[in-house]
Amino acid sequence: MKKYLYILLIGVAGALGFQSCQDDPAFPDPGFDIADQRVEVRRDTADYYNISMEMEVPNGVKVIELINAVDYTVLEEINEFNGLKNFLFTYEVDLTQFENDTVLNYIVKVIDNDSRSFNQGIRISVKRLSYPEIKLVGGSNLAVAAPAYIVKGLVSTGLNALESISIQFEGEEQYFFSPVDTTIYEMTLKQLVFLGDMQIGQDYVIDIVIADQTGQVSTTKITLHKTDEIKHPYRIYYTNYNSINYTINLEYEAGTDRLSWFEYIFPTGSSYTNNFYYNEAGMLDSIIYRSVTTAGTFSYDKRYRFYYTDGTTQLASLELQEFDYDDLGQLVSESDVEVLADGFVYREDGSVEQFYYEGKQIADVTYSDPFNLGETIFSEYWQSASYAKNSSRRQQFVEFDPVLMPTYVEGFPQFYMDNSIMLNVYRDLLWNKYIPLETVGASSYAYLYTPVYQYETDNDGNITSIVKTYIGGGYPAAGSNETYTFLYE
Repeated sequence: MKKYLYILLIGVAGALGFQSCQDDPAFPDPGFDIADQRVEVRRDTADYYNISMEMEVPNGVKVIELINAVDYTVLEEINEFNGLKNFLFTYEVDLTQFENDTVLNYIVKVIDNDSRSFNQGIRISVKRLSYPEIKLVGGSNLAVAAPAYIVKGLVSTGLNALESISIQFEGEEQYFFSPVDTTIYEMTLKQLVFLGDMQIGQDYVIDIVIADQTGQVSTTKITLHKTDEIKHPYRIYYTNYNSINYTINLEYEAGTDRLSWFEYIFPTGSSYTNNFYYNEAGMLDSIIYRSVTTAGTFSYDKRYRFYYTDGTTQLASLELQEFDYDDLGQLVSESDVEVLADGFVYREDGSVEQFYYEGKQIADVTYSDPFNLGETIFSEYWQSASYAKNSSRRQQFVEFDPVLMPTYVEGFPQFYMDNSIMLNVYRDLLWNKYIPLETVGASSYAYLYTPVYQYETDNDGNITSIVKTYIGGGYPAAGSNETYTFLYE
């Protein structure tokens, strides 16, 4: 009997417990939805931005936190909504402190009285007060070699229309523009400025004066000085379009400033080394190329020989011979001589009209005189040997800045294409007298790189970086950047 009574009591207790659980209220998690999670606000039209949303917190608000989405620190605890369940949440963001373009990334987090939480992020892009300005291509302190300079940049005036642009050199206006029968808020500026007979060691100033229709005026200065010599970097950090970092070390002949050593170091520590040797005319006589392991050993070298027509600096042929070595560094064999380039035909001005590379004719070699100085500047962009030999896959530089390339090797004929890695950096660093800006392709073939270039300088006018952006080339090259960062003693 006691046994049955015990079971009955347990059953009653269980039923009462179940009924008690049924009577407990069930509170869902808190929730809300930010309608505009990415917004843009201009300082011209607003001093504040209101974050606003309907919140449902069935268990009541314990606290609302505003969190920095970058480092997840709590910027503010908001208590004025504590205890509320269904309400309109608003928070005013003060924008008056921001003078430049700024991006604010916040997280709004609500915690209820049962310590359950919900959060969402919001991105507020704050645009500065409208003001006339120009974003220059290139630096604002430059060493130039030519008696002219091309001012390039993007002019913008925000929400106010453009009134005028004036470019002045040493106080004398050389260019004036004012829109007629049109309203302009943004435009690309590209204008040649004549510098005349500049004296070495003296600074000269170009003023770019931009006015908007509200009467605001800005003046951007470019300081120039003439140079007939250039400082050479001893090291360059190179990042390719796959974001892989390389180091380039350079050494120069004492007394001549001619490049004598070019070392291309991979992230693993292995390297490609190149020794440069010159003839009495200052032209490149030979390159000894080696692929060196991390232990400093190599099993072969390639020797490129440059032959010239007697008594001239005109290249007649480029030849290659390979030498193999054993583990002790002793020569064990050598290959036959291979002719890479020959059959050069020259124009009256000394530029190459055509030649043969690996037996294939390459005609109509392009040169230009970018600053009307009577120069013949090599303008071919060899993407690879196979592309150079295909007329529809040729590319040319179509624009330069009159700023000297600090790594240019005057006596290096631009017809070496044997190693694609070396070709890429030789073409960008060693073959251009002036900083290149833009290339075009001979066709619309999708895999042509057709890069554009930008550069920066330090206060002394030395090139500090060059960024090459591939316009074409297919995935993953198209749209990506390659960067050269220059270091000086």
